[in-house]
Order: sequence, then C-alpha cells, then structure tokens
Amino acid sequence: MLIKSQNGKQIINLDNCVSVNCDEDNHIVATYPIERAWADLGTYSSETKAQKVLDWILDCYNMNLLIQSPIFKVARDLFDEYVADQKFGIFEMPTDEEVEV
Repeated sequence: MLIKSQNGKQIINLDNCVSVNCDEDNHIVATYPIERAWADLGTYSSETKAQKVLDWILDCYNMNLLIQSPIFKVARDLFDEYVADQKFGIFEMPTDEEVEV
C-alpha cells in the first residue's frame, strides 16, 4: 500500500516500512529497516487526532488486503458505489483540520 504524505511531497511504500507510529510531537512517522531511516508523513494538533489517522491507515490497509483477495474479482461486487470509487492501495494523509475527534 502507498501513503501520500500530508504535504504531498512524498509517496511511501508501506511494504518497505518496519512501522508507522505517532511520536511525542504528534507526528506520524514511517520507519524503515535501514538504521535511522524514517519519513514524517503528517503532523496533528493532538495525540487523539494522530491516533485516529493511524486507525484510518490500518482500515485502508485492511481494505486493500480484502480487495486483493482472489475470492473477490471486482470491487463493485462487494461495495456500494461510493466505496468502489475509492483509490484502494493509496492512503492520502489528511490535514489536521480534516480530522474530527
């Protein structure tokens, strides 16, 4: 799955990451297996907002796994029109203002 950073300047391949986490400054950070390699994906005004975005990333990742399952051939067979039109496999980091808690 790909993640587009909040500032729109980075595309991160989640398959290459060791973890995606929230640091003490409410930054969502992707870390790589290479020592000290990381990417700042987005910054939020509260830990609650940052954790909500992490939940959204997990939801998107799980949905992507479901769509890739050989049991399901067409997304429209599974989901209503709104969901079927989503970009599966790509998560765009929301702005702080887009996250309601």
